[in-house]
Amino acid sequence: MSSDDTPLWLFADQLSPRIYDGEHAHRDVLLIESTSALGRRRSHRQKLHLVLSALRHAATDLGDRATLIRAGTYTEALRSYGRPVLVCEPTSHAAEGFVARLRRDGLVADVLPTPTFALGRAEFSAWAGERKRFRLEDFYRQQRRRFGVLMDGDDPVEGRWNFDTDNRESPPKGATTLDVPPPWWPVEDDIDAQVRRDLDALGLATVGVDGPRLFAVTPTEADETLRRFVAERLPQFGRYEDAMMGADWAMAHSLLSVPLNLGVLHPLDAVAAAEQSYRDGTAPLAAVEG
Repeated sequence: MSSDDTPLWLFADQLSPRIYDGEHAHRDVLLIESTSALGRRRSHRQKLHLVLSALRHAATDLGDRATLIRAGTYTEALRSYGRPVLVCEPTSHAAEGFVARLRRDGLVADVLPTPTFALGRAEFSAWAGERKRFRLEDFYRQQRRRFGVLMDGDDPVEGRWNFDTDNRESPPKGATTLDVPPPWWPVEDDIDAQVRRDLDALGLATVGVDGPRLFAVTPTEADETLRRFVAERLPQFGRYEDAMMGADWAMAHSLLSVPLNLGVLHPLDAVAAAEQSYRDGTAPLAAVEG
């Protein structure tokens, strides 16, 4: 069990205000940059830059509540911190086993449910039950009903669950780019520049290049990316969602996967914004459902 002032330790995919605000707004927050974790496997340099940028921006946004420790391993950092911590359920089996060991060693006081998913682990287990067959379509329809997304009573709006056949168009013939407004790009700051210098100094084995930063790493950036996507690009998204163009990698996509994976954008917030666009008549149902 934990005391009421036990700090929160946030992994880099748990940087959500839904975790550190609300009922936990009084707690200190621990953030860790682990060189061992960063170099565990050969990663794209852009990924490492995004992870470190997100952690450091979170530390800046949290101000005096945050302690950012740079260490070889998570265990070394937790021992140097000197206080047992709370942590939300990790998002991988390997991390789950690691946190269980830390809990046995007294470095983790308790493990909390993760609020950054639309569906928690216990709720998914309840849905799965004794099923012998797991089909995405079954799960998809149940969740649409559960959250009331694009529903008219117990039925899907306009009488169809899926619009895949409407969303398989090829790009316009002869075009090199899709004629949609460009996505919103974040503006790099001193934190991003320092991360780049630090990655140079670490000399980790990576592939690719990391600059300029293309994806949101803070809640504010994520909200703006979502707002601009829904307002300017969503109407054209569905019909070309399975297409690729060599000179236009972003096409009409949202660029929201990174903030979703970092936890700085909640999936239901994205769903609600897209659905509202359909309800307002500014985006077709096929694009919104897609």
